[in-house]
Amino acid sequence: MKINNFSFLLLVLILFACNKATFDDSDRVLARVYDEYLYFSDVRNLILPGTSPSDSLSITRNYINKWVKNQLLLQKAEKNLTTDQKDFSSQLEDYRNSLIIYKYESELIRQNRDTLISEEEIEDYYIRNRENFKLNENIVQVVYVKIKEGSPKLSMIQNLVKSDEEKDRDSLEYYCLRYADDYGLIDRDWITFSDLLLRVPITVTNPESFLLNNTFGKYHKKPHWYYYNILNYGLRDSISPLSLEEENIISIILNKRKKLLIKKMQNEIYEQAMQENNFEFF
Repeated sequence: MKINNFSFLLLVLILFACNKATFDDSDRVLARVYDEYLYFSDVRNLILPGTSPSDSLSITRNYINKWVKNQLLLQKAEKNLTTDQKDFSSQLEDYRNSLIIYKYESELIRQNRDTLISEEEIEDYYIRNRENFKLNENIVQVVYVKIKEGSPKLSMIQNLVKSDEEKDRDSLEYYCLRYADDYGLIDRDWITFSDLLLRVPITVTNPESFLLNNTFGKYHKKPHWYYYNILNYGLRDSISPLSLEEENIISIILNKRKKLLIKKMQNEIYEQAMQENNFEFF
């Protein structure tokens, strides 16, 4: 079934008007597939305010065409499947029961779950499970600066990048905000070494060897100077630092608490029902 462009344009204008004012179209029929009908009321909320007429036309046309194709496929399936094949009552009941249980468990968790996790608990989990936190790639804590040739006071950048004094770090950030094309003061978080090489385009053939033998460096590639100071690093296959895994550990601990809470709830319900003789086995 096809709808001509004039009908579509009329429909879009109606929909467009409905975004701005209440419109009574008596719920006209837009499409039919056998005994199933698509009405104006089914599509009137498709078009968001501010959508252009051309986009509105495309959205509406696509929706109607998709509805027609789905209805045709559904009709074909209805005719060719047996009554048993179309009986989903058991699956629907199981699905409904699962949703009810999930909703109840979720509400129970929301009301009772303890989300406070101490630093000691995080560190203890990290120590006991260190082998589970191996790095997949090299990581670094680093200070780096990308700055154009001829920038003012360029000679002081090297000393500021090398320094680990807080006042020098503040001075470097202030300078970089004004003059640098790119910079990073990554002394608490971590980035991958490959990400650093995207920002400081030095040639590295053996990353592990490079990290073991290099800390500070500068590199000139017109029209920029690049400075970097690797403060700390972690090599691939070594144990990941706690600071990088902290959020992951928190999620693991909370998930364990969730499972224990659900298990406790299930056992309490079972024990209470058994005491009250609310079930029996035959």
